Amino acid sequence: MKLSAERLAAARLLMRVEEGAFASRLLAGTTAPATRVRVLETLRWLRALDAVLQPLCRRPLSELDAGVRAVLRLGLAEIMRLGLPPALATDSAVRLVKRLGLSSASGMVNAVLRKAATGWRERLAVASVDVQLAHPWWLFNRWAERFGPSAAEAAMASAQEPAVTWVWFLDDGARQVLLDEETSLAPHPWCPGAWSAPDDVGRLVAYVIDGAAYAQDPSSQLVAHLAHSIGGGGRLLDLCAAPGGKAALAASLGNWQRTAAADRSLSRGRLMRPLLAAVGGAPPIAADVRRPPFREAAWDLVLLDAPCSGTGTFRRHPELKWRLRPASILELAAAQRAMMARALELVAPGGVLLYATCSVEAEENEGVVGELPKGFAVESLEPALPPGVPWIATAAGGIRILPNPLGDGFTIHAIRR
Repeated sequence: MKLSAERLAAARLLMRVEEGAFASRLLAGTTAPATRVRVLETLRWLRALDAVLQPLCRRPLSELDAGVRAVLRLGLAEIMRLGLPPALATDSAVRLVKRLGLSSASGMVNAVLRKAATGWRERLAVASVDVQLAHPWWLFNRWAERFGPSAAEAAMASAQEPAVTWVWFLDDGARQVLLDEETSLAPHPWCPGAWSAPDDVGRLVAYVIDGAAYAQDPSSQLVAHLAHSIGGGGRLLDLCAAPGGKAALAASLGNWQRTAAADRSLSRGRLMRPLLAAVGGAPPIAADVRRPPFREAAWDLVLLDAPCSGTGTFRRHPELKWRLRPASILELAAAQRAMMARALELVAPGGVLLYATCSVEAEENEGVVGELPKGFAVESLEPALPPGVPWIATAAGGIRILPNPLGDGFTIHAIRR
């Protein structure tokens, strides 16, 4: 049997992620779909995979060579998640570990995967819920306490499923062409203008590559719709705009006196330039939100989608949940409060700061907006929400969307000056 190039690439990428690389960046571009699914499924289910593998290994998994560890996890993921016949997955893993120059481990890989293939269901059936859902125990306990055990389980189960590709069209004519070609497009239930193609996602992705459509999670798109609903007709400033989807979507909805998009990363700013130009937006500006080069009290809608822990986006960035620690959330919250203080200074009288994160952690959201300076107050977003959005209220008067089958987790607050 010939070792597949996709399997070899997946093992090497898993090793790079373990060293600290981000899977989304490694998989961007021309990565083969078979490699992509192997990497993401292995990362999503890492804790469950290790729970099955560890009792079958004489040494702790952490002490094995990184290549051996990657091969074992990948082989078991192919059996558990991708439905490969155990004999095929095991034989491929043995060939793979040899290809990586680790022939001395081939016997161990063969023995461990053969045993794992026959007993993984039984082992996981008696494991704790956090192991079955492949999330850190401390995070499951946190969510169960804050949102209730059922909501926590549902959110984490959703985060374990591959993300659906949802797009918005830069030109509605492109959508019409797809319909004329009899491509089956499905509208999103609660995010206006979001579309998927359940039976022909490849065709939809081709339009994204061509620049006629932009792929963006519906919860993220919702932030742009709220910005337009609240501040449309005025001046819009997006302070952490990269990769540009929210700023571009808000601009495409029209009815702004002026729009501006900024990001501290010069390279990411350059990448979003074509997207903003395509919707008639101004060129992006390289600027740090903590030292913004913008006139104070001059913007009717300031959007601050702050860098965060990303706990709402694990389905897209599964390695994040294995790197996150409780202390990290507190550190991020401190940085977010500093960003919030500067962003508020830019809001015009009567204007709104729309503060959003793709985190569902209270410390990064209501903990940041809970103590506002005089002259600012949180305003309800409920009147601006499209029907059907699965939101729950935050303690500070904002909305929280937990990870669900139709979108990532997000938390949003509107602060009126």
